Amino acid sequence: MNYENSVILSGLVHHLSRKKTDKHFAFSIRHENLFDGATRRDFLNARAFPEDVQEKLKALEENTPIRVKGSLRTSTGSGELFLAVSEVEVLPTLELENSVKLSGFVHLVKAQAEGETGLGKYVRFAVRQETQEEHGHSRRDFIVVRVYDKALREVLAGKNSDDPVEVEGTLRSSRGSGVNYVMCGGLR
Repeated sequence: MNYENSVILSGLVHHLSRKKTDKHFAFSIRHENLFDGATRRDFLNARAFPEDVQEKLKALEENTPIRVKGSLRTSTGSGELFLAVSEVEVLPTLELENSVKLSGFVHLVKAQAEGETGLGKYVRFAVRQETQEEHGHSRRDFIVVRVYDKALREVLAGKNSDDPVEVEGTLRSSRGSGVNYVMCGGLR
């Protein structure tokens, strides 16, 4: 099955470390937006795998405005959600952009499926995607989604585990834990 998994995000470069691993360059993107009259800052975990993208990011100064394109993945070790960056563009000025589109299968989360933040009450689930990697190994990603809107929570309540699902939303980070998730804006 071909899955939708696309992210377009702009923000400011935030270097976690100048250290490069053999496989990727880890950094975060500081995305700022207004929420209830105050500026909300999300620090969104990202990794660059293509060597040319890694080198471009390493050369950028802290707080450089960028726009990136990529897909969401989960770390095979920790399950941490991150943006796998495939393209980066330096912007002359900061332009706010944050768009996520996903498809896959519903994975109902049993532990802490419901919660509440300053944004309100939410239900949490994951979009499961199974892909074949270039070496023939099967890979499963469980992309965490929070559904705040009451009508969308009702749509989710009508779905069972393993049902097909399409999600549109934005990439966010939890204010308490810093864990990244998709904030659902549309669900089918």
